[in-house]
Parts: sequence; structure tokens; C-alpha cells
Amino acid sequence: MTAALVLSFGFRVLRYDFPVNLSRLRCWCEIDLAAIDHNLRAIRRKIGPHPKILCLVKADAYGHGLVPLARHFAGGDCQLLGCANLREALTLKQAGIGLPVLLLSAPLDTEVPEIIANGFSFPISSLREARLAAKIAREKKTPARVHLKLNTGMNRLGADGGEFARLLTFSAREKNLRVEGVFSHYASAGEDAAFTAKQTALFEKLAPREVPRHICNSAGILTVSGAAHDLVRPGILVYGSSPLPLTQALFRPALAWKARVTLVKKIAGGAPVSYGGTFVAPRPLTVATVAVGYGDGLHRSLSNKGEVIISARRCRILGRVTMDQILVNVSGVRGVKNGTEAVLIGKQGGQQILADEMAASAGTIAYEIFTHITERVPRIYLR
Repeated sequence: MTAALVLSFGFRVLRYDFPVNLSRLRCWCEIDLAAIDHNLRAIRRKIGPHPKILCLVKADAYGHGLVPLARHFAGGDCQLLGCANLREALTLKQAGIGLPVLLLSAPLDTEVPEIIANGFSFPISSLREARLAAKIAREKKTPARVHLKLNTGMNRLGADGGEFARLLTFSAREKNLRVEGVFSHYASAGEDAAFTAKQTALFEKLAPREVPRHICNSAGILTVSGAAHDLVRPGILVYGSSPLPLTQALFRPALAWKARVTLVKKIAGGAPVSYGGTFVAPRPLTVATVAVGYGDGLHRSLSNKGEVIISARRCRILGRVTMDQILVNVSGVRGVKNGTEAVLIGKQGGQQILADEMAASAGTIAYEIFTHITERVPRIYLR
């Protein structure tokens, strides 16, 4: 297995294709590209041979690395990429990624000229937006590539029924608009079957079959039979974290988050630990300092309750998570020393911590766990 080290600074990416000396890294993430391929195959089996797959790479590919993941998707069973905004899309273009890009968030009016000029597709949720896009496309003498969005109950983007009908009519006669798709978005697939069924029925009723249709996100792919239509938009599922715990075994987590022990010391019973002394040792303990903190994206809410794996043993975080370090209880764990690996997310020995488990302890969701891992944590890509 080979590895590539990628360091990202904002949206500037430095790539090093040489053997990585992991022992010199204090805190890092390992991204298993074979797991990504496995997950895409699992999605393909679920949706069948016809629908295209749009892989979401917004928010730095859910913390996995925007450009490296987009480059990998371009060589596999992925036909489009999904971004949140123009900045992400431009980063992909500057990196030479050739797959078509669909922006999924509403653009600012001031962004529309650049979006059209670069050939990115973008959502239209109103007649006002459609008229603006047509005007700019006319001025630039290049068609605006658009996906018309229908609001089926998410109430975030999309036109409601009457407005959507007028939007369809306008777009059909406006030669400067190239309608590439009609879409909506599930709000509660996997949580509320009745509401999801209402969304599906409304989409089937109002979305014309003459253009490509898409509504399925990750949860929709797993729960709504026959709703794959012409395109699906998996996000967190591609990265191996299932929004439905009962289906997690079908997918392989792609990201492991690790850090190293920097100091091991014994503390006396009654000794306070970390800022504010929120933990007081009930007896003599052996405590390890680990090189990760909220500056790396570890939630401060994991203070006094999160766990890491060291030497195949679960070890509790003691006291408050600090910016660059945590303290963990390694009493009874043999062989812990400077440089010992600690696993925050991933496997070691017979133990595993999933992002969902960390999220539950932190009072959040796996999406936030992934996207909060900061840019100072290098990503290592395993093949």
C-alpha cells in the first residue's frame, strides 16, 4: 500500500507523492481510497445500472480533501461532482478536474456571471433567478446550465408548485437557459417515512420526465425504493458513514483520525487535571498527553467523556479538551510512551470508534465531526 501526503491551506493544496514517515506526524488523518471505491460499488448495487452518480465534494469533501477526492472520483464510477459554492468549483477547475460540476447552494447574484462563464451548473428556485440567469447568459453569449429546483417540503431552496410550473414554462422557451435537470431534496429520509413518501409523490407529480430528475441523497438511496430516477447525490455514504446505523456494515469508513502520545506521567489521587480542574483523580493514575485538541477539530464537548484507542484499549479523556492537547487515562495500559499511536476515529486491534460514536458523545452528527477536522491536520491518502 502506498501513501500520498496532502497538506491543505485553505483551498491551496500541496501534494507529496513519496513515502510518508508517519512517525514524524503528531496528528493526521488517513483516507482509504479503496474504501471509497467499495462504497461506490455498494451504492451502484443499490441503485442499479441506469442512474448517474453525483459525488458530493463540498466542505472539503466532508473533511476528506476536496481536490484529492475529486481527482479520485474522476477515475471511477462518478459522473458529476457536487459543490456548495463557486469557490469550491473554481478550485476543482484550477486543479484540472474534468468532471461536470453542479453547485447545490443558491448563488449570489454577483456570482452568476462567473458561474456561467466557467460552465458550472447551478440551481434555479424562482422566476427572478431564471430571468437573471437568462439575461447574463444572453450578454455573455453562452447558455446558463441550470437545474430547476422544486420545493417538496425541505423549504430551504426550490420553487413551490405554482411558481415551479411558471418556472418550467419560462425555461422551456428561454433559449439562453440549458435545463440539465429538475431536482428536489429529501428532508427526513430515514427518519420520517410518511413525510418522505409525501415528498416523493409531489416530486413524481410535478417533475417532468422529459429532463433528468434527481431527489435522492444518501438516506434516500437507502430507504426510498424506486426513487433513484436519473441521478443520485450521495454525500456521507460515499465516505463510508451511513445515516442509517443498521446499514453501516455495507459500507467502509474511509477516514481514520490519529494522533501521538507526547508524554506519560503518574499523578496522585486528588490531583486536578487540565483547565479548571473539572476532573480530579480519584486515585493515583497514569495519564498520557496526546497531540490533538480543538485546534485540530476535536470537539471541546468531549471533555471528560470522549475516548481514544491506545494499545488496543479504550482510554477516557480526562478533563477539558484544550486547543492542542488532551489528557487520557492509560492506567493499566502497557507500553505507552512518547510516539505511541492514539486512534480517535478508526480501528486498532479489536477496537473501533466510528465517527457516529464520537458524534453521539459530542452531541452532534458525523457530518460535523468530519467537516470540523481542521486544515492543520494533514491527510494521508492510502491506495
